[in-house]
Amino acid sequence: MMRSRILQAAVASALVAAAAPAQPMLQRGTQELAVHVSLDFEGAVGDTITADAGWGWFVRDALELRASLAYAILEDVAAEDSDFRTRQLAGGFEYHFRRAHELVPYLGLELGWRATEFSDVTRSGLVYGPRGGVKIFLADNVALDFEVVYLLAGDDVFVNDFAIEDTDLSTAIGLRVLF
Repeated sequence: MMRSRILQAAVASALVAAAAPAQPMLQRGTQELAVHVSLDFEGAVGDTITADAGWGWFVRDALELRASLAYAILEDVAAEDSDFRTRQLAGGFEYHFRRAHELVPYLGLELGWRATEFSDVTRSGLVYGPRGGVKIFLADNVALDFEVVYLLAGDDVFVNDFAIEDTDLSTAIGLRVLF
């Protein structure tokens, strides 16, 4: 009974926080921590879910410099017990367009380095491309983030449906906390 009341209070608090008008913290000097989960329908072995973490800093109002780290490992994904591993370190920027208080669309660019090991192939190379999305602010400093990222590479470093390619399109949902 007590757990039920605590759960009800938590849900009510979340709904009240979501209904309150948010004033997004997009000013110079604000920092941001982000966690994204990417739904990849053409992953190394078909549909996969990956996660990455990022940090950002607003160098001007609405302009954020970002850094992100992604790491994925899948064991025994193909014949002969081969593994899939990838690491990516990237930086970039995002420009935020203030339309409504809670809804903030953004566009940006990403530049980074990716290393991939798949079966007997080991490749690494420069990755770059546009990103865009929308942040839905639940509070002044907490936002849900929906984004699309299209990356190109100098070498074949992306694995999509057991094939190595030089482009990748991904969608992600994330949580961003600003402070």
